[in-house]
Amino acid sequence: MYCKKPIVSFVFCLILLLASVNATAYTRIEAESYSSMLGVQFENSNTTVGFIDAGDWMAYRNVDFGTGPACIIMNVAKASVGGAIEMRIDGINGTLIGTFYPTSTNSWTSFQEQTCKVQNASGVHDLYFVATGISGVCNIDYFVFSDTKIYEPNWVLSWSDEFNGTVLDEVVWSKVNDGNPANGEIQFYTPRAENILVSDGTLKLIARKETYTGQGPWMTQPVTREYTSGKIESQGKKTFKYGKIEARMKLPRGKGSWPAFWMLGENFFNTGIGWPLCGEIDIMEHSQVLDNISGTVHSQAYNNISQVTSSYIINNYDTSFHVYGMIWTTDQISFYVDDNTYFSVSKANLGNSQVQWPFDQPFWLILNDAVGGAWGGTPDDTLYPLTTEIDFVRVYQDIQTDLKSIKITDENIHIYPNPTSDYVNVESTNGSLLEQANTSIILSDIAGNIVLKKDVNSLPTTIKLQSYAKGAYLISVQQEAKVIKTNIIFKK
Repeated sequence: MYCKKPIVSFVFCLILLLASVNATAYTRIEAESYSSMLGVQFENSNTTVGFIDAGDWMAYRNVDFGTGPACIIMNVAKASVGGAIEMRIDGINGTLIGTFYPTSTNSWTSFQEQTCKVQNASGVHDLYFVATGISGVCNIDYFVFSDTKIYEPNWVLSWSDEFNGTVLDEVVWSKVNDGNPANGEIQFYTPRAENILVSDGTLKLIARKETYTGQGPWMTQPVTREYTSGKIESQGKKTFKYGKIEARMKLPRGKGSWPAFWMLGENFFNTGIGWPLCGEIDIMEHSQVLDNISGTVHSQAYNNISQVTSSYIINNYDTSFHVYGMIWTTDQISFYVDDNTYFSVSKANLGNSQVQWPFDQPFWLILNDAVGGAWGGTPDDTLYPLTTEIDFVRVYQDIQTDLKSIKITDENIHIYPNPTSDYVNVESTNGSLLEQANTSIILSDIAGNIVLKKDVNSLPTTIKLQSYAKGAYLISVQQEAKVIKTNIIFKK
């Protein structure tokens, strides 16, 4: 894929360059039927287009978008990760109607249909595919438009830590005390305020050049290190399964710094599991050696190989905050920076066994700034201390599917205030409710887990929320097996 092939014959190319694609809406268009191009080449007996690198483009003249398709289906092959195809109309720099991020199919000759949302395109236009990001974005066989709408999740905040106040929430987080680092790292993680600090609305993990001797709970004896840093994790306190998980961070610039926002599988400590069988999701790692942002998954079958990692180049990570996140579903994990998706892995491509896809279980969160190691490199002592600053960590769940089945409401029942902080009132203007036996108020998180059930024989009543995390909840009033009122409430 990475070596350019000889250009096909001049006569064959001339015929294609003079041809126009007079496509009608939703008609399959062969990728090799472009009208003009830059950089791409034919493959597979001239039936597909390949060697599509950043900066290359293809143009298709007079494409009929009809009244406006909902998506485009691309049949592609890809053995690497990263890169994208910008879809523009009426010019290389024309209106952007969608960005296609191809997912690896494990081979440059194994084609698979993948779908991308398109918008703001109707009527007849010239269509341009513009490659961005890397060399070897993907090979393309054909594409076709469709009226089928791509499912769009309704992300609702289910939990967050905004790091307000002056202390770390140790109901959720543990401060790591450990001087036996892995991966060639050279720091001692301490729970001191010198390394872990909450102030001015952010969490600060501070790496310092200092001689420190200590012994953490997992250590057999004291050790002395020449660097210290901070690490927090939610292991044993807070886990998550699926959703949209992100952190807004400002990262240090300096040799030897290796900040990360990542997760480990809950079964890590189970007998016979450990790492990497438990699975690891690196939502964000920043390496001074590579000078980019990376997203990676680790499993026993796929570990430290290019197939499960990709990077996103960003220049001002040290002067500005950026949101680093992932969307994690039952069959795919996608990584993004500031809502720009740059990499995805799927169960369909990796396999669904535990050694291939250990990501159908709860994971806990980890934030740290390592010093040195495989990615940090040799520290530049003149730059220390270095600070990784976290504005927030937020977890969202898709509640759209759950709400489709909820159709029963009673306008005589009022649930307020909403949003709320500490409590919610449930009252009724319908006296018949008070005469009913076996009335219950049920509070569930948006994953469907019941967190409170209160039996009542009169209204109004108050549900106290002080002990529950911030986010969205589903509250329902039930009599026997009948739901008579449902509502979503948001705890601030």
